[in-house]
Amino acid sequence: VSEAVAGVRYRAWEPPHALHPTIGSHAPLTCEVWDAATRRSLGGCTYHVAHPGGRSYTTFPVNAHEAEGRRLARFEPFGLTGGVFDPSPAAPHPDFPHTLDLRRPH
Repeated sequence: VSEAVAGVRYRAWEPPHALHPTIGSHAPLTCEVWDAATRRSLGGCTYHVAHPGGRSYTTFPVNAHEAEGRRLARFEPFGLTGGVFDPSPAAPHPDFPHTLDLRRPH
């Protein structure tokens, strides 16, 4: 059994004044875990940087349970490919081979 750790850099917001004004937002972000040995999807989710229904919170959460509920509302258990498929190959960055940077051109 082998384990790996990876990271994904993406742009969550598109403010009017930003460091990279030509890069658009990547939200919502669909993540999928794919097994190369069986060529099958093991699962995935869609992550929203804010409430998917557009709800805007005006106050901080009152306790840890409310904060957890807000975090869980941003994840949806669908939007993934599923089944057997071959994903398109990604060209890793030479300095950061375990980070998928969606902000740079491919």
